[in-house]
Order: sequence, then structure tokens, then C-alpha cells
Amino acid sequence: MQIQVNLLPGGKKKGKAGKGAALNLGAAFAGLSDKVRDPLMLGSVGAVVASVLVVGALFTTQQANASEIEARLEKAISDSTRLTTVLEARRVVMAERDSVNRQVQIIRTIDDNRYVWAHLLDEISTALPQYTWLTSVEQTSKAELPAGAQAPEPAVAGRSAAAKAAADKGAAPEADSIVIHQPIEFRVVGQTVDMQALTTFMKDLESSPFVKNVMLVKSEIVVVDGKDITEFQLNAEYEVAPLSTLRTEPLVVPVR
Repeated sequence: MQIQVNLLPGGKKKGKAGKGAALNLGAAFAGLSDKVRDPLMLGSVGAVVASVLVVGALFTTQQANASEIEARLEKAISDSTRLTTVLEARRVVMAERDSVNRQVQIIRTIDDNRYVWAHLLDEISTALPQYTWLTSVEQTSKAELPAGAQAPEPAVAGRSAAAKAAADKGAAPEADSIVIHQPIEFRVVGQTVDMQALTTFMKDLESSPFVKNVMLVKSEIVVVDGKDITEFQLNAEYEVAPLSTLRTEPLVVPVR
């Protein structure tokens, strides 16, 4: 016969306590399973899971959109840099073109106006009748400065500041305001002993292709060397003659 002695005090009690704990854990699992079967709990868990899935899908979509937008932004910046270079080159070319056009217009102005007074004096001399003489011929209109003599505006690459500002704003640049033929008005003062000669003089001047708007401003009797004569004053304007009425001759320079 064998006798077993329990040398661990409280061993049986601990065993009972462990058995109770196991029973309580099983009861807890049983209660949890009962709660899981609750429809409200199941709906809440499903909503949480669905929210997580939706957030994940939105995050993935946003990341893809952000990558696409960033790529498009880089392409737009590259295109903008390239177009800026092209536009600047175009502005330089347009400035050079405007400068050349202005120089051509200046040369044309000088060339077309250098014989104005030669034509006027020739026409006045040709129309002057007998027994009539002139005391003065003068220009009455404001004498314009030669084309290009005005102080230019501050320019950038050959263009004026106004033209560059208009180009920067996308507006059309202003046209060059060089006038080829400046309006010229002149006065003719003379004396005659025959009023019929004065009428003929005015008629012949008006028929000239270089003179227009001949008007008699005043006419009065004056005494010169004891004789009564008529002093007159005419106002007229220079007219650009049609090319068909002009005759050009080659300039021949003798060579020795």
C-alpha cells in the first residue's frame, strides 16, 4: 500500500481555480458568439470594412490622378519654356522688320520730297504773265522735321517701348506714322499793272498738276515810282502730281 503526500500546499484549490477560469472563458466565448449573431453588430462591422475598402480605393485613385497631373504639369512647363523662346525670337525678327520698313520709308520720304520746291518754283515761273512780277514766295505751313529727326522712344531690340508693351499684351502694334508727303501751303506776293494778268496767273497756277486751292487773299492799289499798280497776295497748296504727268530723264555725267 502506497501513500501519496501532496507537498504543494493549496494545490487542489489552484486546480479548482483553473477549472473555474476555463469555465468562465468558455462562457465568455459563448456570450461573444451570441453578440456576433446580433444584426446591428454585423451591420456595423460590415460598414467599417466597406469604409476601409472605399478609402483604400479612393487613395489609390487619387495617387494615380496626382501622378498624371504632375506629368502633365511638367510637360506644360516644358512647352511653355520652348514657346517663350520661340516668341522672343519672333519679337526680335518683327523688330528688325519694323526697323527696316521705317528706314525704307524715311529714304522714300527724302527722295519724294527733295524736288517739291523745284517743281513749285518752276510752275510759278511758267505761269507768271507779262507785266507781272513777284516780291516774295514763302511757305506758310509749319515746317515739319525731317523723318527720323524726332527723338526716338526707349526701344528694346529695335522696337519702341509702346510697341513692345502692345506685343506683350497680345495687341496689334501701332502702325508707323511716317507721312511720305507732308502738306505744304505757300504764299505768293506780287505786283501787276493789269488785273487781267492777275486773273490769268491764278488760272494757270490752278491748272498746274503741282498746285491746288489757289485763292486771292487781298488785292490793293499801291503807288510805286509815281504809278498806280495792283499788289496782290495769293495762297495755295502743294499737290502731289500723278505719275503719268511726270517725265524722268536719265542723268548723264560726262567722263573725261
